[in-house]
Amino acid sequence: MSSWLLEAENLTVAYGLYKALKSVNFLVTEGEIVAIVGPNGAGKTTLLETIAGIKKPLSGELKFKGRPITKSSPLQRRKLGLMLIPQEGNLFPAMSVRDNLQLGAFFERKHKTNELLNLVFSAFPQLRDRISQLAGTMSGGEQRMVAIGIGIAANPKILMIDELSLGLAPKVVANILSILRDIRDKTGITVILSEQSIKVLDVADHVYGLEAGEIIFTERARQLSQDLIKSLYLGV
Repeated sequence: MSSWLLEAENLTVAYGLYKALKSVNFLVTEGEIVAIVGPNGAGKTTLLETIAGIKKPLSGELKFKGRPITKSSPLQRRKLGLMLIPQEGNLFPAMSVRDNLQLGAFFERKHKTNELLNLVFSAFPQLRDRISQLAGTMSGGEQRMVAIGIGIAANPKILMIDELSLGLAPKVVANILSILRDIRDKTGITVILSEQSIKVLDVADHVYGLEAGEIIFTERARQLSQDLIKSLYLGV
């Protein structure tokens, strides 16, 4: 059995003739916060969607806990514990906060659902106060909290969040990142973030640099020069 929680080996994904990922190798250890950084069009979203099963690779292999999942459906991967929070379409705006979170916990038993919802509310206390509010009437930052809450309520082994900072103020981003680190420390959940904000380096354990569909570097976050990464890949 592999010591890696998630492995991508020589992963190639194409849109027609355009290769969005080119022989990508990607390794994740259980309990890590992993950041995938890179400019727009680098392939960050494609990588997360391929891990989640939304995109199918032309070639290469994906393994979860040492077992091949390349041919597994998105639902099968979801049941294994792989949960993706996409940039858009990540909640049900015409439903209440409560109903959104309960849908996240759809596969869990009632007692576990209550435990998971309490975990969400401990992370985002304002959601408890807004539990009956329609999710679509909330601010952008609050909606992102609901979306992440759905992911937490799903009790995932790996929580993937695509472009967490998109459209959010830097202070909101820093707060949510800190909360994610606290949840990781409390539960042991593995988190993968695709991101353009420099603040992700404050919480990440491991960083992958992705450009034009290729991994340019992989390094422990504490060993990276933030100024270099900011100038090459990220926004302030």
